[in-house]
Amino acid sequence: MKKIKYLLLLAVTAISFSACVVREGGGWVPGHYNYGAYGRYWVPGHYAR
Repeated sequence: MKKIKYLLLLAVTAISFSACVVREGGGWVPGHYNYGAYGRYWVPGHYAR
């Protein structure tokens, strides 16, 4: 059960990272959660670079 939990956390982290950083075209990214050293935090909507 622990492995599934960590795998799911890794997948969510990868998805949130790709939504912000890797997206090309500089489009609008809606608000989402990111995971950092201190846990989960909300990132408001913003334009991707």
